[in-house]
Parts: sequence; C-alpha cells; structure tokens
Amino acid sequence: MSRLLITIGREYGSGGREIGQKLARRLNIAFYGRDELMDIAKHTTNYEEVQSFYEELPVNSLLYAIAMNNFKNGIGRIPFEQIRALCNDKSCVIVGRCSNYIFRDDPDLISIFVHADKQFRLDRVMQVEGLSKQRANERIEEVDRGRRTFFEYYTKSSWDKADGYHLSLDSGVLGIDETVDEIVSYIERRIRIRESK
Repeated sequence: MSRLLITIGREYGSGGREIGQKLARRLNIAFYGRDELMDIAKHTTNYEEVQSFYEELPVNSLLYAIAMNNFKNGIGRIPFEQIRALCNDKSCVIVGRCSNYIFRDDPDLISIFVHADKQFRLDRVMQVEGLSKQRANERIEEVDRGRRTFFEYYTKSSWDKADGYHLSLDSGVLGIDETVDEIVSYIERRIRIRESK
C-alpha cells in the first residue's frame, strides 16, 4: 500500500475516537478527528461555509429534505475536497466526517466501524462525561441519531450499514486496546495480501 488511509465510523460511546488516536500513535501516522479537522479548516477562506460539516452538527429535517432535492448540486463538495487534499499523499486515521464515503474509491482505504452493546456505551458515557444513566442514554440516542442524519445528508448513504466498511468491530467485547490490536492485525493482513499479488 502506498499509504495507510484508515477511516473510523463509530457509535457514540463505543470509544471510536480513542481507538483512532491509539491506532494513529501505534502506526506513527497523523490523526484527524473533529478538533484537528476544524483547526485546519479555520485557516481556509470558506470556513463559514463548511463549519457545520466539521463540527458534525445535527441536520434538521427541513435541511435534510432540501439536501435530498439538491444532492446532485454537490452537497458537501467543498469539505470533501478539503479532506481529500489533506490526505492525498499521507498516511492518516480519520474519525467520522463521512470519511469512508469520501474515500470509497481510494485503493488505500481501510474503513472501520466501531460499535458496542448499549450497556458498554452507557457505562462509558456515564464515566467519561459524568452523566446519570438516564441522561447518558438520551445522549447516546441523540448523538447516534445526529450522526445517522448527518451522514445521510451528505452522502445519501447509510451510516451504519456493513457494506460501507471493510471491518466492523464490537469494542465492548474486545475492549479498547484489543480492538486496536485487531485493527492492526487486519491492516497487516491486508498489506501482505496486496503485496503478494
């Protein structure tokens, strides 16, 4: 592979961001999550136009309906181009931001989806964010609904369907560090298979 282009979609509370950070450190490559991409976007001339994309803001139903009518007019064109340019010639891990869709035709893409059962996610959100069980449950449902709508708004595809990813892992079964190990093992196998052809 000429570069490692790893994208991570994730359910809220599954640890996808932490997994992406640990994976990037382990592979010694760049990591781009919400904060990193926003910092880069802030230095572009059209930041106001793409701010909601980088912040992964939820999309309301009226905007979604308009987007579906205007899909062919290039919804997401500018941020998609910015992310493609950023990762054009370098190895990196990108979390969220429709990245598996943006790079779907790139031969170097390794797209991953991280999920977990509800109890694992509840426990994690309660611990990390200091929320009650009820509020953590509401937050999980709210964020996942927002991510699903956001993805569909920009891609007209499904966020959590298996055919949008090369690998789907349950971090609640494996744990965060073992999930990273499994992803590294998968990447190594992909490289060996590709090099043997």
